[in-house]
Amino acid sequence: MKILRVASDLYPSVVGGIGLHAHEMSRWQAKLGHDVTVFTSNVDGRPQQEYRDGYRIIRFKPISTAMGNAIMPTMLFKLLRERGNFDIIHAHSHLFFSTNLCALVRKLGSPPLVITNHGLISQTVPMWVHRIYLPTVARWTYEAADKVICYTEEDKSRLEDLGIDSDKIVVIHNGIDTELFTPREKEKNSNRILWIGRFTPGKGVEYLIDAFSILVKDFPELRLVMVGKGPSRDAIKQKVANLGLNGSVSIIDFVPNSELPDLYRASDVFVLPSLYEGVPRTILEAMACGVPVVCTELPQLVDIVRSCGLLVPARDVEALADAVARVICDEELAKKFGRSGRDKVVRHYSWEDTVRRTIGVYENLVNG
Repeated sequence: MKILRVASDLYPSVVGGIGLHAHEMSRWQAKLGHDVTVFTSNVDGRPQQEYRDGYRIIRFKPISTAMGNAIMPTMLFKLLRERGNFDIIHAHSHLFFSTNLCALVRKLGSPPLVITNHGLISQTVPMWVHRIYLPTVARWTYEAADKVICYTEEDKSRLEDLGIDSDKIVVIHNGIDTELFTPREKEKNSNRILWIGRFTPGKGVEYLIDAFSILVKDFPELRLVMVGKGPSRDAIKQKVANLGLNGSVSIIDFVPNSELPDLYRASDVFVLPSLYEGVPRTILEAMACGVPVVCTELPQLVDIVRSCGLLVPARDVEALADAVARVICDEELAKKFGRSGRDKVVRHYSWEDTVRRTIGVYENLVNG
């Protein structure tokens, strides 16, 4: 099958989230014998075209970047010229201009369009923008698609509330390579908390820093490792400095995906204090590595994290600190969460299953 993937972000130009999902999906589909091309933004001076990990990449220089959204008019002309060369077009997230372009091209006539919803709300866009955008442009974009993939039944319900036809929505879980992300061989206490993500307001990182400032008073050996980039990074670094935490907090821009399992394994707990999320890969990666999780009690994450970690209310610094303290102080509880997390990911969140079910959606559209 000839697959065109359209993603505003692509790993390693953008680390984690949609960019990593698009890369891994393309890599695995190519490994299964499909001809995969990815249209994406060129935000860091990489070659305009290249082959990598079995698939072709074509990059477009944005004329501007608004709130993390690359505006690439030249992509539209390329889509119009090459739309007939593919069996399927798969775009990622309604929140990006690149996906809006795919919807427009589908309206004008193109192969079937699949859109994956990676969470309804952007972590970088004010809520007043969402209130205007979701019932208008976002709904129009989804209505142009032949199928919409989302990760959970909760996400499906939100799309239905937006007015999207239930029959075109398919629930396919996010997945993790459980042969790469594996538990450490021996249990050890490293006094390390781990956070991985983009430094944006919606990630709730400021609440994690406040919670950590409470924790180090009782656990002076505790360390917080943070991995990622983003518009809020400098503000968070300043907050760390203002609270006198520079000696206890490490902020790392980038860790290759192949090295992430060792980072998880060297940590006692993974923390995600986000205010908005889809189903983040980081939660599943931590669980696959047998690491307990503490995260915000978001509806779509409750069933995933239940029995594998602790859930806390959003923006509740005291509850976040208490939950982390409970995990690092109770070794048996931490081991129980770790075993349960690994088992849940292996049984329900296999990346191979995610890829094959996604290809099944394509085949039904192409052959149907």
